[in-house]
Amino acid sequence: MFTAKRVPFRVVLPFAWPSVFFFFSYSAFVCLLYAYFGWTFLAIPFVPVATIGTAVAFYVGFKNNSSYDRLWEARRIWGSITNASRSWGILVLDYVVSSGSCEQSQSAASLQPIHRQLIYRHLAYITAIRIQLRQKPVWELHHDMAHTIIERIEAFRQCSLDKELSRFLSDEEIHEIMKHPNPATFLLRQQSAQLRELRKGHYLSDYYHVDMERMLTEFYNQQGACERIKSFPFPRQYAFFSFVFTWLFIFVLPYGLLSEMAKFSGWHIWLTVPFYTVIAWIFNTMEVVGDTSENPFENSINDVPMTAICRNIEIDLRDMLGETNLPKRVQAVRDILM
Repeated sequence: MFTAKRVPFRVVLPFAWPSVFFFFSYSAFVCLLYAYFGWTFLAIPFVPVATIGTAVAFYVGFKNNSSYDRLWEARRIWGSITNASRSWGILVLDYVVSSGSCEQSQSAASLQPIHRQLIYRHLAYITAIRIQLRQKPVWELHHDMAHTIIERIEAFRQCSLDKELSRFLSDEEIHEIMKHPNPATFLLRQQSAQLRELRKGHYLSDYYHVDMERMLTEFYNQQGACERIKSFPFPRQYAFFSFVFTWLFIFVLPYGLLSEMAKFSGWHIWLTVPFYTVIAWIFNTMEVVGDTSENPFENSINDVPMTAICRNIEIDLRDMLGETNLPKRVQAVRDILM
């Protein structure tokens, strides 16, 4: 996610220069054929070209709106995970307590390791979700510039799941988790099993146990919402034909501009080159923006900043535990926050 007010030129340039060079060369070649080789038949009426451009603009706008909806929904989901995580920390600290109403009173010293285990396992859970979501699906195996920029920055290189989990869990628990195809789901199952044992041990009342299980269900719901976006790509029929229609317009545009420029004088046809380059770049950029925003969990520059969100949750929950040696918040690198 970009944090700067404007996208830096150093980020725009790798996307822009290959297409701009092609547009400039292509339009110059068409003008050369028209002016020096006498291929005047290349000039066509501008009206049908303008009609195509209008249709393409509507179609690309629809695609970009849909891509933005997917991106914004993903951010809303992680906002819900943040709120639910804070609620989980409160429930752990206030529900799993030494209470006189319980049949057996537990000392505060015996509760601290339990609180820490429940909260640290939750931190492992959101870490597992983050890493699972950033695994590339089949339709994203190619490397485009949006992914290449991230891969070139050392600070954004993602560690393996077992290494990330080692900050919160024991080696034995990590070994058990890695056996399962969906580690995040298994971690919630472990949380539920521990809550059941705490209820049996009279650390939790029946009412509190139900309330905390309901919170685990909420995490499952939010995880499922993330997986829905991750596992279901932006419909290919819309994404593919948006690309086809955009480039069809780009290819026919210089011939329509030739006819308009030739109405003024002979040298005006060369104005086709700069005008075509700008117009074609705008349409191509609109297509690329939608294409790079449709999958918000692909470790790209337009990603939802899950690493920063997870770190903020970690700081909040560890602060609830009374810890003082808290990690620093994730900072943007080159105006990109991951």
